[in-house]
Amino acid sequence: MNSQLPPPNDIIIYSRAVNEYIEKIKVTFTQSERDRLSTIVYVAMHDYMFLSKLLKWFDEYQPNCHNEQHYKIVMLLNYYNDTITLYRKSIYRKLLESKDPTIINALFRQDQTLYGNLNEQSEYSLPLSLFLDVFSIIDKTPSILMASMYANVKNNWHFMAFIIINQIYFPDGSSVNRQEVEKNFINRDDLIRKEKFSLQTIREVIQVFLKGEKHVILNHSKNSDMLVFYLCILTFQNLTNEDILELKDEYIQLIPFIYQYSSSSRIPYLTNIRGVENNIFGTKVSKDRDRRFYSRAQSQQPNYLHYLIQYYGIEIIEKESLNFYLSWKSKPKEQRNDITLFTFAEYMIDSSFIKDHLQELYDYFWDAIDSTKNNYVYFLSVWGLYIERYGIVQPKHFNNLIEFLSNKCKIMTKNLNNKNPKLYEFHTTLLASNPEYTISNFKDIVTKNTKKHCNFIIYLNQLLLKPSIFHSIKTNKNSTKLYNDIKRVGSKSPEHFCYLLEFFMAFEKVSMYSKMIPQIIGAINSNKKWLIRDENFFNSILRFYNIIKQKNPKEAKQLFEITIRSFIKTLESDNKRIGFYYKSLMVKFDIIYPYLSDIKEIKYLFKQTKELLNDSDQFIEISKHFINLDQIGEKFIQENLDSMIDMEFKSTNKNQNLYKVLGILDGLSRFINLETQITKLMNRYFQMVPNLIVHTNTNYILNSKACQMTFKLLRYLLDISNGYERFAESLLFVDYTTDDTNTIPFTKKKLIFEDNLKVFDSVHQLIFNNKNNHIDIPQQDIIRIHNQLVSGIINQWNLVELSIHSIYMTIMYFKPLISLDSSLQDNLLKQFKSFDVISKRSILRYIKENDIRILEYLNDFTLTGFTFNHNKIEQNLYNQTPYFQNLIIQKFVGYIIRDKSTKPSDILSLSLVSKLFFRSVCLTFQHCKIQLNQGLPDKYQISRRKWSFMSLGCYHLNYKDLERFHYQDVEYIFYQLSSLTIHKPMIYLVNREMSNLTHLDIEIHMNFTDMTLSCILQMMNHCFKLESVKFSFIYELNSNRISQIDAIFQKLFLNNSSTLDKLYFGYPAIYNTELIESIESIIDHIKNHQTSHPITFKYQIALTLKANFDSLPNLDRIVSLTSSCTHLILVNFDRFQGQLKPNLFLKLQSISLQVNAVCHLIREFIDFIMSPEIELESLTIFGDYQTHQNIDVIQIDLFKKPNLKKVKYIFSSQPPKQYFDSILSVVNQNQSIKSLKIFKGDKNYNYNCIYIDIPIDMHQLNLGEFHSINTNHFIKY
Repeated sequence: MNSQLPPPNDIIIYSRAVNEYIEKIKVTFTQSERDRLSTIVYVAMHDYMFLSKLLKWFDEYQPNCHNEQHYKIVMLLNYYNDTITLYRKSIYRKLLESKDPTIINALFRQDQTLYGNLNEQSEYSLPLSLFLDVFSIIDKTPSILMASMYANVKNNWHFMAFIIINQIYFPDGSSVNRQEVEKNFINRDDLIRKEKFSLQTIREVIQVFLKGEKHVILNHSKNSDMLVFYLCILTFQNLTNEDILELKDEYIQLIPFIYQYSSSSRIPYLTNIRGVENNIFGTKVSKDRDRRFYSRAQSQQPNYLHYLIQYYGIEIIEKESLNFYLSWKSKPKEQRNDITLFTFAEYMIDSSFIKDHLQELYDYFWDAIDSTKNNYVYFLSVWGLYIERYGIVQPKHFNNLIEFLSNKCKIMTKNLNNKNPKLYEFHTTLLASNPEYTISNFKDIVTKNTKKHCNFIIYLNQLLLKPSIFHSIKTNKNSTKLYNDIKRVGSKSPEHFCYLLEFFMAFEKVSMYSKMIPQIIGAINSNKKWLIRDENFFNSILRFYNIIKQKNPKEAKQLFEITIRSFIKTLESDNKRIGFYYKSLMVKFDIIYPYLSDIKEIKYLFKQTKELLNDSDQFIEISKHFINLDQIGEKFIQENLDSMIDMEFKSTNKNQNLYKVLGILDGLSRFINLETQITKLMNRYFQMVPNLIVHTNTNYILNSKACQMTFKLLRYLLDISNGYERFAESLLFVDYTTDDTNTIPFTKKKLIFEDNLKVFDSVHQLIFNNKNNHIDIPQQDIIRIHNQLVSGIINQWNLVELSIHSIYMTIMYFKPLISLDSSLQDNLLKQFKSFDVISKRSILRYIKENDIRILEYLNDFTLTGFTFNHNKIEQNLYNQTPYFQNLIIQKFVGYIIRDKSTKPSDILSLSLVSKLFFRSVCLTFQHCKIQLNQGLPDKYQISRRKWSFMSLGCYHLNYKDLERFHYQDVEYIFYQLSSLTIHKPMIYLVNREMSNLTHLDIEIHMNFTDMTLSCILQMMNHCFKLESVKFSFIYELNSNRISQIDAIFQKLFLNNSSTLDKLYFGYPAIYNTELIESIESIIDHIKNHQTSHPITFKYQIALTLKANFDSLPNLDRIVSLTSSCTHLILVNFDRFQGQLKPNLFLKLQSISLQVNAVCHLIREFIDFIMSPEIELESLTIFGDYQTHQNIDVIQIDLFKKPNLKKVKYIFSSQPPKQYFDSILSVVNQNQSIKSLKIFKGDKNYNYNCIYIDIPIDMHQLNLGEFHSINTNHFIKY
């Protein structure tokens, strides 16, 4: 047997060799023989049809039965690493359940694992218990593998188990912001799941975590870190109390690992021990960074033990923590994890054991700090907590730390280590713990602080306010001298004084406060860019204001107004930075609320915050704080809202403002009575609803917003009845006229109404059929409202003209009624009689199924001349001319399904009408090409089972989409196709007739090998009914490819001579004389076939002219190619200046070209297109509207081309409405243009790109003589 398979360029030879190899696979294969399978697998991974042969092996093997089939599976798993495909085809689970050690180790040996959200990969899930069983098997069989492979298997197992756990916690693929959750995870509704976790699930999650730790799995720490977060922060609120207590023993085992992995342990390398010189303050970048850095809001570490202490008690947590500490001490020094020690110390700071062992713990602290290079900032912050609580135990620690901070951290050296506030806070704590040292070195400490940047005075202020230091200064015999040293610092500038304001307020008498006001105002008005206006800055000033406003009202008023203006300016500046570089605000509104109690103060605040209050959330937050104040109460908020509503409805941007006001009402209505304001907004809103919905009927996002807006408005009304009546009127009395007062055609009017009805019905369902709504509406109001609704619809519309879905919605509105007005009853009866038999049956069935008793009279034969026995639907359909009726239903169903606007849910509803309708849907999928706007998610595999729409077969598929079918079904689906598109490499040997295939689209790209052409040639041997063929080459041709194309075309014409009626052949221009002759031969075959079939056969030959930048093409050398070209594709056409001559393209019918900043439509190209020798029928332009903001004169000339019938525009980005109007205005001038299509396509130049619908409101366009078929296609009759 040869050591290598034949080169993969001839599919017959290659397939024969592969089959021979597979048949001879045996256990005694050498390594080189086994490696040959890797080349087969590599090729197969690009072609699911080919791969399906190998996947069938998994159905044939028996677990733990070590025969040749078993050996084949192990070999395949060694080389095939597409875990996602195995997962989607349920092979992955089957292999896990096999409990076969060899298979399982082979499966996890591959580094390729599942990834992402598994719910997006497959509709099936894997139980975590299965992975635990698998680990037991892996753990018992290390001898099968080498040590490195065994470690890799365990690592891949752990990663896969984590993916499954992640799916358990976030089944919808969502996630949480860990840092944000850690700040506040208690009593949060958004962390509570709809369904609680089961006891067994969490027990299994803990087992996975413990196995990862026990077995020292490589690279597991990141996953273990997340598992601790899940188990400690996201789990307890989603368990029952009984289950929490049951899990006590498991959670207690986690305590050592909580110290290892909890948030405090995720420490960044904040600084280097040597201290690096930082940028001098002053630049914008450094200033902004320092804003962040100096924010003194303490970020408290999350308590991962919170729930464990709450449910299991502090005693047992301390006991287990003590065991951890004793275990940590018992390890050799080099094996100790110092980070876990400090995390343990941070959690256990209040433990009685800690108090009894401070000296020992401090010694360990110093050893860790003295030996670390990276984590000392965190270590010092924890030690600082202990010093504040217990002080310094031994002088040596104080001396060591002072030396460490001064000499190694260099925190007092100018412009060094400026970016670590924790170091300065610790230094302050350390000095406060030893007042004798601090007072003795007071002048030196003050001097060094003043040598640092002015902002560092905040730490001097903190030190001075420490009770021990403040008391020492007050009681020291040199108190005046010490105070004067501080005053000299404060007198350096208003900024220095303001940073020390808290100390001066504490030291001076209140009677002296008035003298401080000028300095404070000077600091507030400072233009120094480095000044940090944070919460502490404003807090101290406002506290100062609160003290002086009684005795010094005039000065206090001035100070208050200046402070509020500065505060608002700071807040606005912060808001501008949010979302770009910054994650937190320097200031928040919360700090000023305690200092505002007077109505004048609050009014001034509202006046200054006008711009900020444009944010509805901000307005709500501010208002909530003042609702309960006696001076303001509800009245002030209500008056502000009234003014806001009046002002917003005068605005030109009503949509956006409306959503903002609604958000405010929504947020505040739960705190105060806003019935009047909601009613006012609702009345104004319903005046706008028709315009909002009519002119956005193609924009479902806006419709959804309108729906939710209306529902919220109505929900908050105490009396919903009146409001709902107004809403119903907004549906029934829409002004169906365009902006220029021309009446909208009936077809558009109907579509608009039906879109409006969908929006209305979605609100209706939320109010009347939502079990969680709890809206109490009196029965008499319900009847009155629904009577008004059905009367309006029936009197305004003939139901026969509406879609069946709209009819069903209307019929359901009759359900609450107990009687009908005679005129309404007669009108409805008259309309019902106009329906065809099938529609009557559908309506009567719907009435029966939904128990709409008021309409049962429609089934009275004496009134309608028609009756329907619901119990004998199938019997009636088959007894009375079954073939004819079946054919009608099939035509009806097929028409609906082929409509592009039909949604998958509509098809499902249609199929559930009856078995006959279901079969008609299946027949449509078998015989028609279905294009759904909403595709089926990739995770769903398409079935051929009894109740699948594909049970009878499938009409059209892309070759790549065959992978959506089970590997056992894929060959059946392939051979029964009627339409096939091949745009991906094909490596499958077609070996039997494709009896239904009539349409074939082949596009050969750069990543295709010659093997694909060989496959297509063999496929032609089995195609005898082709009617339409499209064959496009996107990349350069060579002699071998051209000879294969020649053979393909000869076989195509030979086997499909009587059926072929359309052929498209596209290829790039070539300039090699020998190759040109070969292409001419292919074109001759096409022309000869056309000569033999002049009436039935039409062809199109597309030539792509692409100018390479390294050489200029010469079109005179390829006259034989240009003269046969019917469709011309121009790429980089600016390089063809002087060469595009009309006499070279006498058969040209259509052109595609790209217009951009490089390739302009210059006069030469326009003259070429406009030449009378070029009889152009179709024009496609791929362009960017930003390059040409207006349709210029040259393009206007282009659209005047006589006999031009079709125009297609493809934009790389969304153009504005004005650009659409410009295009429509130009094409309206040419009476021969009957079709205009506008799409959005890929920015990369590719005429075969997938087009995307452009959302545009048809009713806002100036269509002229054109009519819109949909949002992309316009026709002229």
